Amino acid sequence: MRRFTQVAVLGAVAFAFMYFDFPIPPFPTFLKYDPSEVPALIATFALGPGFGVAVEAVKAVLISMLRSGTVGGPFGIFMNFLAGVTLVGVAGAYYLIEHTKAGAIRSLVFGVLAMTGVMIVANIALTPIFFGIPRDQVIALVLPALLPFNLLKGAISSLITYYVYKRIRVYLYEWIGDRTAW
Repeated sequence: MRRFTQVAVLGAVAFAFMYFDFPIPPFPTFLKYDPSEVPALIATFALGPGFGVAVEAVKAVLISMLRSGTVGGPFGIFMNFLAGVTLVGVAGAYYLIEHTKAGAIRSLVFGVLAMTGVMIVANIALTPIFFGIPRDQVIALVLPALLPFNLLKGAISSLITYYVYKRIRVYLYEWIGDRTAW
């Protein structure tokens, strides 16, 4: 029961972090950064990748219920969920294999690269369907916008997570109450 509560709290924090979104110049204004993946990455490192994905799911449900109009509707919510799940899933899966400081850095790098690749493919495949934008126009945005934005977004969230997690991990493990997680 304690872990469900932790996932719910971190999911609510991730949802709250969605309110701190902002565009990053020089990218198009519809590409906005928000730090909502940070709580999911923290859950991933502390509890495991399944719990990080659960935090992303809680965030997506809260967005769809309370903020769907400002996040791009169902398509925006799905894309946000897809990006977050890819990032935390890949990072968490690798961190299970190499549970060291160097492994954490590598897991974040792999997560960012996977998220970037998945988001490029998803945008090319789904944006024409949902918004009617010609596929060649979406492909033209890959190098100048989609690739660097997703790399930057993932890098910022990863750096924040790395520095925050290092400082709060002892408190998290005490909150978790599971010494095997150490």
